[in-house]
Parts: sequence; C-alpha cells; structure tokens
Amino acid sequence: MKPWLRVRRELGSSPMAEGMVSGGTMGNSALYAEHYLFRDIERTVSGLASGGLVTQFGGARVHEGETGAWRSTTMPTQSLLVPPNCVTHWHYEGTVDFAVFYFPDRSSGISERLQLLAVKEARPLQFSDALVSALAQQLVKELHKGRGSDEGFMAALAPLMLDQAYRVLTTGETGGFNPRHAHYARLQTVLAYIRDHLGGDLSVPSLAMRAGVSVAHFRRLFLEAMGSPPHRYVLATRLERARKLLAMTRLPIAHIAEECGFSSQSHFTACFREAHASTPAEYRNHLQVPMPAVTRKNDQ
Repeated sequence: MKPWLRVRRELGSSPMAEGMVSGGTMGNSALYAEHYLFRDIERTVSGLASGGLVTQFGGARVHEGETGAWRSTTMPTQSLLVPPNCVTHWHYEGTVDFAVFYFPDRSSGISERLQLLAVKEARPLQFSDALVSALAQQLVKELHKGRGSDEGFMAALAPLMLDQAYRVLTTGETGGFNPRHAHYARLQTVLAYIRDHLGGDLSVPSLAMRAGVSVAHFRRLFLEAMGSPPHRYVLATRLERARKLLAMTRLPIAHIAEECGFSSQSHFTACFREAHASTPAEYRNHLQVPMPAVTRKNDQ
C-alpha cells in the first residue's frame, strides 16, 4: 500500500488536494504531496518507510509525542522532518491546515540527505522557515489547479524547498517557536485573540496594543516567532476558517466573507483565488460532499 493511502486511513480523513509535485528528470527528488484541512483530537500514524516533511499553514497548535512529554509543538509556518519508520502521535487543539510531502522509496540527492539527517537524530526535527513555508504553499496551490497545474514549475520548486529545509536544519538556527521565549505568553494571547475575533479589527496596531508592545517591536517579535509578518498570519487564518465554512456548512459566501473579516465578498473572492487558484464557489463545488444546513442567529 502506498504510504499516503495508509496515512489517510490512519487519519480517517481524505486530503483536499494531492499529487506528485515533481517528476521527469527531477525523479530523484520526486515527492508525493497531500493537502489536509483536519480537525480531531488525537491520531497515531505508523512509521513511513521513507519519511517525509509535514508543513503547517494555519490553524491551531499541534503537539507530537506522548502526552506530557511532547517531542514538538508546531504552529503555522512551522515544519517537521519525520524520519523513516518513526511512529508519530499527533494531538490537535482545533482545525489544522497542513501539507505532507512523502519522500520517494528510493531517494538520492537532497531527499536522501534529509532522510539521513532525520535518521541520525532518530526523532522528528522541528524547524520554522518562511521560505520553506512559502514554497510548500505554492506547491499546494498548484496541486489545487488539478490538470491545470504547471508540472515544470513544481519540479523546480520541490528541490528548492528540500534544499532550504536541509540548510535550515544544518545551520543551527532552526527558528522554532521556543516556549522559553520571553514574550511567548503575550504572543499566545494574541494568536488566541486572532482565532476568536476573525471578524473584528486585527490590524497590526490593534494587535500590538493587545500584546502591550510598540508596533515596530510587535512586528519583530511576531516575525521571529512565527516566520511570517502579522498581516500574512491573519489572512492565512481567515482563509483557513473560510475553507472550513465552505466545506462544512451551507452559509452564503457573502456571510462567510463577513464572518471571516473580509471587507466584502469581492475582496474575499480575490484573496481566495490568489491563495487557491479558484473562487470560493468553485472550491465548494469541487468538494462535492454533503453539507449540513447552518442557520445564523441573525437570520432567525
């Protein structure tokens, strides 16, 4: 059984998009990718023969390891390099938007070096890098185009993503969200506020005031901790919430735009198309899953 088929069986969920992200002359770096929007409490995934790379785009915190003895805690823009044959235990605090890149069975080049690095450590390696996250999101964006995806473009991006991941992991500056960070509690409060008030004012000045620091200082702290500027994190979180509502409810798209904090339906559509190469309506139709009717309090 292909490793991704076994993983989705163990997760009990199917990906929103999947496919090979490189091939042809780039075969030794060929990766199979899956994009998930997942919500659960806990899942265990048996070890993959060749290992892989997990990158989180948005959503809640994810702990990996045994309860009370976590091996890692990941948040948006962070990644985990999972070694071959390593059983992982995942604990979710809410909906999570992430991608999994599976290494080929017979690796060479950069994918082989990454596997050897993970095997040496004998545990998942956590790191945060804005370029790795951006490249992973771009690869997933292409996958969502289906037959319209640019295979040559993906073949160029995939090795670059792996090269950057290896570089970050071997320079000693992983940039992970360190729980000992002096401003960890403040940033956690801000992140929770963002998730709970997507329809409100989430401008950088308002978030900086909530954190109790200057705007310039807040920008630096946020970028250092999360690997992306505040406004990009807010947009990613709003889009993540919008995808969930599109997939799981029949709320009108205009209502989803309002609830997720977009200034108008047209603004929402433009942002969604930029991120996913489809309109919200096209995305919802593509899912083709039964959705429960949801009535807003204001509509009663």
